[in-house]
Amino acid sequence: MTSPTKPDVDGENRSAPKTSTASGTADKAFVAGTNILGAKEMADASYANVVKIVGGKDSPVLSNMIHLADKLVDVGKIVPFIAPAFVILKIIIDIEQKAREVDEKCLDLMERINFLVSHLVVLERIHNVEAMMDTLTAVLQKVQDTLKEAAALIEAYRKQSKIARRLRISNMQSFEQMAGKITTCSSDLMMSLQIQQTGDLSILKRVVPRDRIAENFIRENGGQDMINNDPELVKKFAEKVNLTMSDQVMEQMQSNMQELITRNQSQIEAIVHESSSISVAHMIKAIATHQRELEAELKLTCVQCEKEYNVSTNGPESCRFHSAVGNYDRYHCCQKTSPCQKGYHQPEHHSKYPYSNFFLWSYGILAPTDTVTYWVKIKEIDLDKDDDTTGQVVRVGQLIRWRSWGELITTPLMLVNVGHVQDDMPHYLEVFDVASLEDTRKKILRTGQTCIFKNAPETETAAFSMGEWVLDEETQQIAGIKLTVRVASSKTPTVCIVPLDPLLLRMPDEASVKYLSRCSGTVYKPDRPYDFPKTVQLGPVISAVRLREPRSFRTKISSPNIPLLLTPAWEMVANNDVKLANNREDRFRGTWRALNRSPLSSQKQIILLSVKFEYRLVGEPTYKPVKSFALRDGVKLPITIAPSQAIDVPWEFLVDKPEHCQGGSLLAINYAHLTIHQPLRLRVTFTDIEGEEVSLIQEYVHGVMGATLPAPEDLGFFFVDKIYECQRTSVKISKSPHPDRYFLGITAGFMPMNKITEVDLHKIVAKAEKTGITEVDMKLGVRNLGIDWTIWALVDLSCRRVYGFKVLLYHGSMTKDRVSASVGYAPCPIYGGDDLETRPIQYAEESEIVPNVTHWDDVVIIEDDNVDNEVMIPISSSSPLPAESVTPTPAPVSVPVPEPISLASLMPKPATIETVDPESASSRAPIIGPDGSTDIIPSAAPRMVTSAETPSSVKVVDKRTTVRTERVEVPFLSLCPPVKLPPPPPMPTFHLDPLISTTPTALSTPVQVTPTPSTASSPVRPTSVIPATPVPTLSMEILLAKVVALEARLEASERHDALLTKILELEKRLEGTTVTVSSRIDPTVASTLSTGPVQSERVSVLENHIVSIDQKLDRLAGSLDKIATLLSS
Repeated sequence: MTSPTKPDVDGENRSAPKTSTASGTADKAFVAGTNILGAKEMADASYANVVKIVGGKDSPVLSNMIHLADKLVDVGKIVPFIAPAFVILKIIIDIEQKAREVDEKCLDLMERINFLVSHLVVLERIHNVEAMMDTLTAVLQKVQDTLKEAAALIEAYRKQSKIARRLRISNMQSFEQMAGKITTCSSDLMMSLQIQQTGDLSILKRVVPRDRIAENFIRENGGQDMINNDPELVKKFAEKVNLTMSDQVMEQMQSNMQELITRNQSQIEAIVHESSSISVAHMIKAIATHQRELEAELKLTCVQCEKEYNVSTNGPESCRFHSAVGNYDRYHCCQKTSPCQKGYHQPEHHSKYPYSNFFLWSYGILAPTDTVTYWVKIKEIDLDKDDDTTGQVVRVGQLIRWRSWGELITTPLMLVNVGHVQDDMPHYLEVFDVASLEDTRKKILRTGQTCIFKNAPETETAAFSMGEWVLDEETQQIAGIKLTVRVASSKTPTVCIVPLDPLLLRMPDEASVKYLSRCSGTVYKPDRPYDFPKTVQLGPVISAVRLREPRSFRTKISSPNIPLLLTPAWEMVANNDVKLANNREDRFRGTWRALNRSPLSSQKQIILLSVKFEYRLVGEPTYKPVKSFALRDGVKLPITIAPSQAIDVPWEFLVDKPEHCQGGSLLAINYAHLTIHQPLRLRVTFTDIEGEEVSLIQEYVHGVMGATLPAPEDLGFFFVDKIYECQRTSVKISKSPHPDRYFLGITAGFMPMNKITEVDLHKIVAKAEKTGITEVDMKLGVRNLGIDWTIWALVDLSCRRVYGFKVLLYHGSMTKDRVSASVGYAPCPIYGGDDLETRPIQYAEESEIVPNVTHWDDVVIIEDDNVDNEVMIPISSSSPLPAESVTPTPAPVSVPVPEPISLASLMPKPATIETVDPESASSRAPIIGPDGSTDIIPSAAPRMVTSAETPSSVKVVDKRTTVRTERVEVPFLSLCPPVKLPPPPPMPTFHLDPLISTTPTALSTPVQVTPTPSTASSPVRPTSVIPATPVPTLSMEILLAKVVALEARLEASERHDALLTKILELEKRLEGTTVTVSSRIDPTVASTLSTGPVQSERVSVLENHIVSIDQKLDRLAGSLDKIATLLSS
């Protein structure tokens, strides 16, 4: 065996030092192993020493084995007794490196060995290896024995010729047996090291590669014995596989393979066990000396591979890197992870050749806006090509930061960039300080070369970027930089000179960039603003304001026995749940708050048994049932409301959409198709356990939906509306919030924004100059189901710029009839910089556009009607009644003081109520407003009458006074205009005789109540809804009599104290009523009444209690009647 060579620091090959023990491969393997056994310093040499011994390029499997050998060196620092494994690996590596061809069986066996040895690396991470020695000793010995057998098999197999390897069946059997031993040994090692293998075990499970050609040949020609003894058959096989027959083939075929393997194994064991302490000591000393020299030398960090290196060991193949940037661990240069280029280590970034880290570094400087203060920055684009990166660029400026938001650089630095910095394009990027600029000047004087860089060949003149140094003729100092940029679409290049102070590395004061010529694609500034026609809008337009605010309605109850107040908790909403929205129905939701106004002491609960939902659209005369309804949030009937308590009743209901909206693709979210032009009113009627009804109306008015308005940054906004679907389709042209990325944004409907750059505008101008058409179709408009639009750019050839845009917009093909269109203009902002030459404007030649739309009937919008308005004349104590509503009363009557009487005797007699209408006051339902006020209205809906009919009048006698009032019911027509009621006549004046005393004996004195004569009756006129309040009782004779009777009964009752407390609590609430009544009483009487308790207040309180008791008795009697009826049935 010949001695391998290893490269030195200069890349030259020289012979490795020979050892004094054995020769050949075994000797060098023994030296490497005993070095690990002898001292830990040998391990510090790491993989570099292994490479020096092995050398050369190897297959992936062999490279992996070399890498594992390097890892074993590191493990040897902690576990020195694994040195035999390293020695055996070194033997296998030497055998395979000397082999002149690749063999599948050997590669398969080496992969299995690599899998086995890779688990020995775990020993490096075990802290207490000594504690595991008893368990590991046997396993590691088994590993060593297996590796010895494998190395012996490979060496014996490699000594055979190619023909003998293929025609010996025993070779295949030996490799299969060895594969089984490695699998068993791997399992034992993983178990001992407590390794749970999560990787790929297919290496151990796969079969050993078989030579099917050789096996078939042996089978077809009589078997192995026939082949071993017949040279002709061996020669025939050699010719079949294109191999040369030699004299040693038959000798190898007849030799004993097992004896050869055993002999090789013995030699390997001898190499492992033999040692030479003297050679080991010399080797360790030499390695330690060389290591100390390397450690004493200054280490640098390479910018290409980011590794540390020594200058003395830096060579042409020391650094490995990629020549392009990577993405997801794959690099554009080779589409691999491992480096594909090699060269010298570099301590600083450069642009001599491309490497991946350079692009990351340069992008961090060129991409931000706060890293460089540019003195000049020229970028020209080839307008004949679609790719914007095909242009040319040059940049010169002062470098102020190495990265964005970094610290400011204190020393003056100048950045020079020529060409786009991309891995597939020639480019130049360098940073100069004063010293490097002086070196550059000396180089120019020595060579005469002033060209900094040109990103094209010398003969190229159509498209290139170039930078040149400018020297002062007198001082021979660098006085500036000349930059030249040209693209193929330009007739002339852009040439400028940047003045430079070489000592300060900045432009001199009051100096500016001097342009010798400019590119032919220069734009000019218009001398005056452009004028545009107004936008033409055809078809219906969605309103941008709400139709009106929803109206409020009062609670209606069928009887005053139900102290229930209903109020909406908030506005009704429509289709607010996206998941439940569909194209068939509109879903409305809301919440009502139900309040039981009964006092806590009454213990009167209200139980609601059923509910009915009805709706109508404003303009329709009657209500109709909804399609379906439900109570939400777990609220179920019956609903029980305790006294003085309120509960929220959430609900929802469905109604069908209009026919023209059903089945469409557009879903109404947060609005309803049904109510776009007509508000909806919902009437909900609750029925309680006693059959009484309570109802409330709530209104839903369509809000502002679909009317998208232009934003402040919009230069143009064009739209068409679908009035019945409340959908707006728009095209808008807006200014960019990021001018460095794009110039304008054009958005149509829900499609992504089209970003327009200044380069795009330059290309439009170039196209207009070539074709002569100044109204250029931008090819951005689309024609699909939702939208049909076109946009043109208007070009000013005089100023060589786009000055505006024209847009034509229709509905898409999904709309059957095109009834809407929009044609308008949007200005284009001034672009191209600030220092522009001014020229007169020249308008584009436009084609005439006449939108073709179908006739559209006017949309009927109904805002309100009067169907739900109540008409009544109020009965109020604070406002005077009409004179004709007061009937004459008889002469003053003497009221004697009665004896103690029962409560029944104080009840009003039926004969005291006189009525002309068959419907009595008790059959009328009160109206309860949000403030708690009530009034009587008919329980049934008013019938429709013509103007020729005479409204019927109803006279109602108040139960507590002798004053009779008259109410006129006027049925209201839905189409009649509302009328106002004229001011009523003044209230009649009552004259009361003064009371002599407030004692019980004085109460027998007659009290006369004499109303003033009534004025002449006047016809009654209809009126709008006016709330009414009951007239307070003013008959002092009855009041005094009731006071005496009630006080006599209450003094003997246990509830006397409680009732007096109640009276005191209500005195403050009744102060307002007391003042009103006192103002109508004679001053003498008032002074007499003020000396004692206020009789009218006390009577009012007591009378309210009497009425409450009467109501309870009536309900009790009714319940008993129902029970009797049920029992009888």
